[in-house]
Amino acid sequence: MLHILNKRVEYDVFFRRIAQGDALIFMGSAVLALYSKAQTAEQLQQYCQNFQCYVLEPDLLARGLVHDEIITNIKRVDYSGFVTLTTEHEVIKTWN
Repeated sequence: MLHILNKRVEYDVFFRRIAQGDALIFMGSAVLALYSKAQTAEQLQQYCQNFQCYVLEPDLLARGLVHDEIITNIKRVDYSGFVTLTTEHEVIKTWN
């Protein structure tokens, strides 16, 4: 399953509801949670060691962040990469 996060969610609850092998992509304002100095950074760093985590790079750049300012274990994708992710997963859930 591909989980699309486009705003901040309660990550403790969220990560209890997803399964091993699931992928998640941060986009929109959700990318701010990946900033290495954000309050959520340490928590997300741990979670993203166990899941496939992606960030939509245009949304990252639109918020003034570059890849070396976010936590590790996050793969950058462009719009084409996002489309590829949607074709690789039969089920897609958007978290609002």
